[in-house]
Amino acid sequence: MGSLWAIYLIFVFFAVSHSTIISRKYITKLEFDDKKSSDELLKEYNSTSSIECATLCQRECSFYGFNSQMKKCRTHKKIFTSEMSNEAGWRYYSHDFPASVTPIDCKDLHADGHTKSGVYNIYPYGTITSPVRVYCDMETMDGGWTAIQKRVNGSLSFDRNWTEYKNGFGSPEQDIWVGNDLIHQLTKENNSFLYVSITLQNSTTLYEMYDRFLIFNEAENYKLILAGPATGTLGDSMLDTGNPNKDLSGMYFTTQDRDNDRNTSNCAKTQGGGWWFKRCHHAFLNGPWYPVYWHRPWHPTLRNGTSVRGTMMLIKRH
Repeated sequence: MGSLWAIYLIFVFFAVSHSTIISRKYITKLEFDDKKSSDELLKEYNSTSSIECATLCQRECSFYGFNSQMKKCRTHKKIFTSEMSNEAGWRYYSHDFPASVTPIDCKDLHADGHTKSGVYNIYPYGTITSPVRVYCDMETMDGGWTAIQKRVNGSLSFDRNWTEYKNGFGSPEQDIWVGNDLIHQLTKENNSFLYVSITLQNSTTLYEMYDRFLIFNEAENYKLILAGPATGTLGDSMLDTGNPNKDLSGMYFTTQDRDNDRNTSNCAKTQGGGWWFKRCHHAFLNGPWYPVYWHRPWHPTLRNGTSVRGTMMLIKRH
C-alpha cells in the first residue's frame, strides 16, 4: 500500500476545439488529504469527479483539489502546506510536468533569444499537443510580434466564409489569416498592441500602431476592441477621428455568409472579404488584389489597392 504515495494518476480527455486526445499525468498528494487550501486559488467549480476536475486544471494551474463529498473542484497556481486548513473530503493532485507549455506567442520566443523573423511553433492553448505555426516578426519595434494577417503577393483570395475566417486559412510562409479563434485566444487575457503595415509597389512601407487590440469569442461574433493612441505613417483609419462611421471598435466580424455590420447590405459581399465592417469601412486589409478593384484599403492614405504590394497585421502583448 505504501506504493500508493507514488502512484501516477493518468487522466485522458478530449480537447474538443482541436479534436485531439490529451493525456495528462498527476501525482496524488495524500499528505494533503482532508485539508483545504486557499493559497494561489484560481477558481472553484462544481464537479462530479476527479477526472472532470483534472480537465479544469489548465494553463496556470499546477495543483487541483477534488472533494468527493461536496463534489467540488479547486484549481491553484501553487500550494503552501502552512496555509492549509482542515476540511473533510479533499484530496489534492499535482502535475508531474509544468502546468503550461511555452512559448505561447512570438513575444515569448523573442525573450528566449530568437531574433530572426520567420515561421515558428507557438503553444497558445497551453498544451504540447496543440502547436500552431505562425510568422514572427522579430525586428520591428523591438521584435516579438505575432502575425495574425499577412499578404505578400495577393495569390490567396480573402473572400471567405465564416468558418474559414474562424479556423484560419493560408500558410504563414505566404498569405495567411490565422483564424479568429486563435486571435481571440492570443488576446483574450492580455492588453495587446496592434501594428498594421502596408508595403507599396515602390517598396515604401507605411505603418500604424494602436495601443490596445483584442477580439471576443465566436459567441460574441468576434467583436473588436481597439483603442489608441494611434501613431505611425499610415494615419489612423480605424478609430473615430471626427467621423463616427470610421470607428471600427465595438464592431462584430462580417463575412459573405454572416452579416453583422450596420450597412443596409452585407459589406463583406460588396467589398470582397471578411472584416470588422461598419458602414462599410475606411480601413480594410482583406480586399481583392489588383487588377480587381480594392476599395479603400486605408483611406485617405490609400484610396484603392493598385499601389499595395503587401500587408501585415501584427500583435504583441504589453
